[in-house]
Amino acid sequence: MIALPAHGFVMLSMPKCASTTLVTSLKGHAEILMRVNPKLKHMNCRTFTKRMVPVLAGAGYQRSDYELVTLYREPVSWLESWWRYRQRPALAEKNDGKWTGEVSFEEFVVAHIEGRPGAINGRQARFVSLDDSLAIGVDRIFALERPDAWQGYIDRRLGREVEVVTKNWSTSQALPELSPDTRSRLTEHYRAEYDIWQHLLDNDGEWAPPQGYVPGG
Repeated sequence: MIALPAHGFVMLSMPKCASTTLVTSLKGHAEILMRVNPKLKHMNCRTFTKRMVPVLAGAGYQRSDYELVTLYREPVSWLESWWRYRQRPALAEKNDGKWTGEVSFEEFVVAHIEGRPGAINGRQARFVSLDDSLAIGVDRIFALERPDAWQGYIDRRLGREVEVVTKNWSTSQALPELSPDTRSRLTEHYRAEYDIWQHLLDNDGEWAPPQGYVPGG
């Protein structure tokens, strides 16, 4: 989470969506920066609304003074990034079921869909939601794959061009193959995620959801 309320926005750091890049690029402008503990660094919309809105209000920033924004990634690409991240040799030594060095992408996705132990249990739609209905609580969402949209937004808010230091992320579309059955299951499982993604495709990589919008409903 990177709070720049004096510049009119707070950026939630969606996991696997250039969070290291954003921290590196914006740390000199932020009033509050969460960058080490993953639970703080990747604070979701629900937690921010409950915990941090009162903190900012106590400093004189009302919720209407800033936009809550985040980056968002094509759903299969987001899962693929997690799969590759968990191939790190260090995870093999932990023996906690998270290492994917010998797990195919197909197996990884099926485990995620079925909620198996050790599988990725997060979801992008849940990250941007206020409650279990998945009602969106952020004000603006940007497609990671369209840096022109989110970099332009940041530049306008800061009133200057900010050099974005690209670190540890890729927008490559060369994704691993999924069987037709698994892809169909994932599309159904991710109805909310694909709803959001379609809005981003339709709006040049930037979307301001209507208040209380429930994706995939």
